[in-house]
Amino acid sequence: MQIQVSNKPILATLLCITSFLCHPLKAEEYAKQIVLEIYPKWYSNEDFTYQGNFGIEKIYKESDWVQYYGKPSLTYALDRNWALHGGVGFYYTDYQKLTDTYELRPFLGISHTTYWTEKWTTGTYFRTEERYHYSTGSDNHSNNTRLRLRIRTSYLFNPVTIPNKWHKITFGIEGFKSYHTDASLEQLFDYQTNIKLGMERSLKKGQKLRFELAWKYKAALNSITDTDINTVFFKIQYYPSWGQWLHNRLRDRDIDE
Repeated sequence: MQIQVSNKPILATLLCITSFLCHPLKAEEYAKQIVLEIYPKWYSNEDFTYQGNFGIEKIYKESDWVQYYGKPSLTYALDRNWALHGGVGFYYTDYQKLTDTYELRPFLGISHTTYWTEKWTTGTYFRTEERYHYSTGSDNHSNNTRLRLRIRTSYLFNPVTIPNKWHKITFGIEGFKSYHTDASLEQLFDYQTNIKLGMERSLKKGQKLRFELAWKYKAALNSITDTDINTVFFKIQYYPSWGQWLHNRLRDRDIDE
């Protein structure tokens, strides 16, 4: 049975959350960010998916910057619940007033999906990544290790195979902890917290769009009142897919890189 979802309550909810997130916050800095991303994914016959995030981020504050990135990765299903993840990210940041930087970010992770009901699931994802930063204007470089834990729950309205319907709603919280080995190139933050609300709408042939509104908080450990940053960001993702989707054990898991 299909569940018909009216657009009006969904839009009203997003507007309420936008108003809440845009309320003045207590951090020393406050920024707004928009992200546009394409997330192509290929499904093997059973256990593998190959995917990649390719996108652009734009932040608006005193020192504006634009970041371009690509993150090819591989996911392997260990069983119905557990999966392994691995990949590498490439990032280039174009600063308006500072020297541009680029970053190499290899990562490994593990995830677990809990199926509470046929429509309600929760995905937990933990990963470790090494971040190598380089400057385009000099030989300066830095690196640090970062741990990430994300918990995201989702509720299914309609299968993604039914086109032009609201597919699912998601709510997630994730935390980051960085261990700095060298912060000489740019300002790094010890902690980061993201809170995200997302809505997905199905398109033709199993493809979908995702609209995500989020609040991001960054802080340094030793001087939290001087360097904390609040960011409200809006993200639009397009998910094209190919392969043996119906036979793949990863098809219903709510785990993105």
